Amino acid sequence: MAALLGPLLVLSGFGLYMATNTLLGRFRRVPWEFLAVSALGVVTAVVLALISGGASNLAGAAASVIAFGLLLWFFFGYSMYPPREDRPRVGDRFPDLRLPTSDGTVFDLAAARGKRHLLVFYRGSW
Repeated sequence: MAALLGPLLVLSGFGLYMATNTLLGRFRRVPWEFLAVSALGVVTAVVLALISGGASNLAGAAASVIAFGLLLWFFFGYSMYPPREDRPRVGDRFPDLRLPTSDGTVFDLAAARGKRHLLVFYRGSW
């Protein structure tokens, strides 16, 4: 049963990463805490295999190392978000737009230049 501890920790690091992405919408470039949980699983499995020996502990250590390698590939090769060059920077001029307002008129940002405005964009849930 102890042989499963390492692979379960490695997989739980990946599962926690996926859960926070899908349920909490928490996206970051490098998910260090999830990598730490998974690395702890590899260390645990290797230490168990070195101390206790046995085929099950060696298989658990091998499975942990392979799963951690795939996890690293996923984190750093597949799921990372490359830097976007098309996003606005601080101090950039807001692009011109025309949008309907709540009172039925049309707001034209180009016509309202020079004034301060608070634009609130939200995604409706209706």
